[in-house]
Amino acid sequence: MGWFAQEGLDVETVLMGNASQVEPLLSGSLQVVLGTPEATLQNAAKGGPLRIVAGNTGKLSHSLITRAPFKTVTSLKGGKLGILNKVEGSFFQLKAMLAHHGLHYPADYEVVEMGGVPPRHKALLEGTIDGGLQSIPWNYVAEEAGMNNLGEITGYVPDWQFVSVNADMSKFRADPSQLEAFIRVLLRATEWLHQHKTEASMVAEKELPTTSEYAQRAWDYYTETNALTRDMSVNRKGLEVVIQTQIDAGLIPKEAPTSVDFYLAPECIIKARAQSGADAEGNH
Repeated sequence: MGWFAQEGLDVETVLMGNASQVEPLLSGSLQVVLGTPEATLQNAAKGGPLRIVAGNTGKLSHSLITRAPFKTVTSLKGGKLGILNKVEGSFFQLKAMLAHHGLHYPADYEVVEMGGVPPRHKALLEGTIDGGLQSIPWNYVAEEAGMNNLGEITGYVPDWQFVSVNADMSKFRADPSQLEAFIRVLLRATEWLHQHKTEASMVAEKELPTTSEYAQRAWDYYTETNALTRDMSVNRKGLEVVIQTQIDAGLIPKEAPTSVDFYLAPECIIKARAQSGADAEGNH
């Protein structure tokens, strides 16, 4: 749409896979990361400058997908499951779901760190893993390929801040104008997506890539459930669950703050929302 350029921003997009976001943010090689919040929480808890500046995906949208021979959760005993990594993302939700069915890590199954949903889909097709949490629309694609959908993760973990907008605030305290501009564009784009099913689905169809049918089903899910949070707010209850899960796993010190507000830097999105509202009023 050219909206970044209108804000005077020249934005390059880098796909990170399962690489840590901490080092690139601290070094300045990346200014903003749209990713899982856990690494940012860990850095902040240790006194670092990383903070969550906005929300993105305020709940999980994953199903447990398995290869054809694995038709029940309990059949995964001794199996191999794909995850992002062991310190953030799908690992903790997967453990919660399997534990509900009596399977516990590491005694009952193996995990393989391999990045996000697309590489897990490829590994499922190749048979190098037996299962993994797959988000919409990849779960539709997997079902069409003959794989099993053993249930949605929200049935086990209903509250979870899945993706957030993360930044090193020490680099923006003196002059937050670029970060505010960046968030203004994300707000504008998210609102546009919620209002334009056909056009947004066409973008998803091209970028994922996927079929038009799956892209439109994905749009229905993400907008009707507000999983792709329309106002880019943080799911505070969901973030509380993430923080406590990190503490329980020993990835955040037990003496670290448990208040959600400690890990947030909301001033940029507050200002961006105010500016966006003024712009919309003026345009109207």
